[in-house]
Amino acid sequence: MPVLGHDGNIDFTTQAYWLDYIAGLSLTTTAKIKLGGTQVYGTGADYLLPTAARCIVAVRPKLVLTTPTANQAVLATLKVESGDLHMGDFEVFASPLDSGLGTAEDVYSDPAPWWPLMQPCNGGEKMQFYGTAQIANTAVVSMSVDVLLCNYPPEGFNLGNAQWRKGYGPVQAKIAGINSGGGPTNTGTAALTPATDGGVTISAPKKRILMFVGVVVGTTPAASKPLSGQFNVNASEMFVNPQRFAMEPIQGFLGATTAGALDHLTKAGPMNLGFTTNPSTPKATISLDTTITTTGNFEMGYIYIDNP
Repeated sequence: MPVLGHDGNIDFTTQAYWLDYIAGLSLTTTAKIKLGGTQVYGTGADYLLPTAARCIVAVRPKLVLTTPTANQAVLATLKVESGDLHMGDFEVFASPLDSGLGTAEDVYSDPAPWWPLMQPCNGGEKMQFYGTAQIANTAVVSMSVDVLLCNYPPEGFNLGNAQWRKGYGPVQAKIAGINSGGGPTNTGTAALTPATDGGVTISAPKKRILMFVGVVVGTTPAASKPLSGQFNVNASEMFVNPQRFAMEPIQGFLGATTAGALDHLTKAGPMNLGFTTNPSTPKATISLDTTITTTGNFEMGYIYIDNP
């Protein structure tokens, strides 16, 4: 299973992977909304880990538009919490949705991404799954979640004494969005004019970055308006600073009746980039390649583990 921490030899006679499901719930506001841990649609509740589970391997958030609406992009995140498991920060993106200009168009999105978690457990603990719409609009979406579980603890974790070997740990994730960092940041319309977000605080102990994940959506789609540019992530505490990478472009479209835009997540990784000190407060900047007629919004996410 090529997932961080479970990519070694597998004993097919004793080791099992299986899926469970967190039922969909409408994200009607930009508040953090608890999803259906009881697997009942429309009911927000805690999720009870199966007794056989020893690791929450990965999660996969899925979005669907309940009422597709022209001129409205959708950007949403999944936040996973558990006091029982003493979890650190973990918030990741769902695949974004864009729209076109007309009322008879197709709406597209990339396949739902798997995000590694590698959280050890004993089975029976409670977890909470929350969806957050990062942009307020009338295009209500429903978010559900697939959960990948295993009956073996993650690599590097000793179930006997509940200790991690040095260099191992659960995956953590944070996004400079509504829940941490103040929300989406406007791209502006001018080319080569950097726009900087509010950043996030990545606290002690020291971490190492496994991946940066950026996303850009158009606030109001416009015909013939492609979006492309460069992300910069700046933090003086990073071993190599800054980090620069191109955003996944959003291709423009022609006409206003059947065409729509397709947004993408920009994944810069895998990497192994340490911080020299802690805490760290990275900030992300986007600089557009070309001038656009209406602005977009962007956010930056960070995936990391402890690096004591």
